[in-house]
Amino acid sequence: MTLSDHHVELVVFAHDDPDDPKNWSHPRKLTTMATLCLLVFCAVFGSSVYAPGQQMIRERYGVSADVASIGLTLYVLGFGFAPLLWGNYLPLLPLNIPADRQCTGPLSEMYGRKRPLMVSWVLLMAATVPSAFVDNIAVILVFRFFSGCAAASALNSGPGVLTDLWPNDFHTLGRMNSYFAFSALSGPCFGSLVGFFVAAHSGQTLWVLRLHLFFCVACWPLVFLLPETYSPTILAQRAGRLRKEGNTRARAPVELHAKSTMQILKGHIGRPIAMLAYEPIVQGAALWITITYGILYFFFEVYPIVFIQQHGIPFQLCGLMFLGVSLGMVIAIVVHPYLVRLSERIPLPGIERSGADRHPEETHLKVVLLACIALPVSLFWFAWTSERGTPWIAPALAGVVFGYSNLTLFFCFIAYTSQTFSIYASSAAAANTLFRSVVASIFPIVAQTIVNRLGTTWGVTLFGCIACLLLPIPLIFIRYGASLRARSRLAREARELRERMHTQHANEKETIDGTESSDSTETRHVDLESGGTAKEIDEAPVHTKSL
Repeated sequence: MTLSDHHVELVVFAHDDPDDPKNWSHPRKLTTMATLCLLVFCAVFGSSVYAPGQQMIRERYGVSADVASIGLTLYVLGFGFAPLLWGNYLPLLPLNIPADRQCTGPLSEMYGRKRPLMVSWVLLMAATVPSAFVDNIAVILVFRFFSGCAAASALNSGPGVLTDLWPNDFHTLGRMNSYFAFSALSGPCFGSLVGFFVAAHSGQTLWVLRLHLFFCVACWPLVFLLPETYSPTILAQRAGRLRKEGNTRARAPVELHAKSTMQILKGHIGRPIAMLAYEPIVQGAALWITITYGILYFFFEVYPIVFIQQHGIPFQLCGLMFLGVSLGMVIAIVVHPYLVRLSERIPLPGIERSGADRHPEETHLKVVLLACIALPVSLFWFAWTSERGTPWIAPALAGVVFGYSNLTLFFCFIAYTSQTFSIYASSAAAANTLFRSVVASIFPIVAQTIVNRLGTTWGVTLFGCIACLLLPIPLIFIRYGASLRARSRLAREARELRERMHTQHANEKETIDGTESSDSTETRHVDLESGGTAKEIDEAPVHTKSL
């Protein structure tokens, strides 16, 4: 379907267009989601599979425990820079573009979700080869950072893909986001589990990194099978086909407004940094996600000390202790829908104002309160059962509670910021990813120092106390979240843009050759996140025209 003005014919989706990802069949959507989750699992698997090999690195290269742990730190640090990397510098690469598309805008808008993933997966395999086969500690550490940068493309594309598939079905979207979060957070747990078995039988060869390389190669074909889900890119491809067929005026909405490099940088780097600096909702969510995410990687250094040195668990079985964390994540997925329904029915005494309108964003956020309490409980539990003299099962069971709180905190706060900033959700996610990855990357380095000075009991207790200090944050959001959103410039701007889009949606109903057409009621898919403005939406003159 096209909408035309005096200069171009605008290509948009019809109401029941089979190419529109939201209209795909349920099996195709589930297959796409499962493929994406497996790619994400493989990408984050490589972060922790390195940890069991650190003892061998210390012995082979004569480095300290802190230096050996840098390999884990740099991989996680790569996660933090990747949202900015794939959002900005990939569009500036000199790729081979057809002449009729060279002046239409940045390539990230044209190539959507799949192209960056195809490029990054090749880079991931290429970066893993030197760290797996070169016998040099400097090379290993440097390419661990590059591997993390490349791996993060899959991690960061997930929320966007799921939103493409289920844009209006919030309950299904929430459930799928929990599955995606499980893939992203359980991958490191299983990486550590497998890594201990491999490291125990690989002698002085760093087979843990070679295993990740083979896993990446095995998953490579899935990248080609993953369909494109980004609507502006699909429409741009359709417009390109129409131009080849002779309709030279056909243009997708994303092709109408070219942007300079400065505009790209401002949208993809400036906005996330501004959110971290000025948006209380982003700041509070980032603090909670960062502490739980950092402790997960802190545990990759502490679990061997607790279970191998202090409880006598055989080296190769140490990774099994992370099954408790994964079990807690599964429990979080199972109980989350029931807790959401419970939060909708039961008000929070003393926090929610009696008689006031209850906003769905804050109502659903109440689910996170149980996880906010469970996190410090799990840390105190683990800390005070970590020393010799207690059964090994006691700290292992604390991991179940930690896993529940870890996953629930992650996807509840991500969902809250996404609902708050709507079309700017990608910027909010980038801000969160940057902050949590940069801060969390420090945890593995300081783990040995903290344990050596404070011991496992007081070292882990320290983080439990920090978690207790953060407890007021979700209560403040539940009480004052609506006011914070109303005072937020970016949240208000995002809300106004969506309202204008819906207004234009109602105004675009026309007739074709005197006959009413359902096609004319469809919304144009304009990429507001990357720079569209409210003025462009209001002033764009569009009229229905048949092909």
